Amino acid sequence: MISCNHKKTTPEHVIPKNEMVEIILDIHLTDGLFTVSNVRRDLTKKDSINYYNEIFHNYGYTRADFDTSVYYYSKNINEYDKIYEEVLNRLNEMDTELRQNKERDFEE
Repeated sequence: MISCNHKKTTPEHVIPKNEMVEIILDIHLTDGLFTVSNVRRDLTKKDSINYYNEIFHNYGYTRADFDTSVYYYSKNINEYDKIYEEVLNRLNEMDTELRQNKERDFEE
């Protein structure tokens, strides 16, 4: 009997979704640092691409691995949407937590 399970699996050369979420989240947080003027001055002494390469390296990947994965997920847009939905959810959670901490600090 042939199985009707057509579950699509991610190719081995593509970064898994959960790690893509973490990498993209780190990239967005790094980009956010560049918007703070006194932090930007210190950070821009080094090329921002190097910061991204350090993020990829931290997860055990290269820029080429990331680019290949972005290409794969962009061809599978539903999967890419899920990744970015999770990234946005996590960023929103962080923002909410920071705002709550700020309010608590202000009340004290």
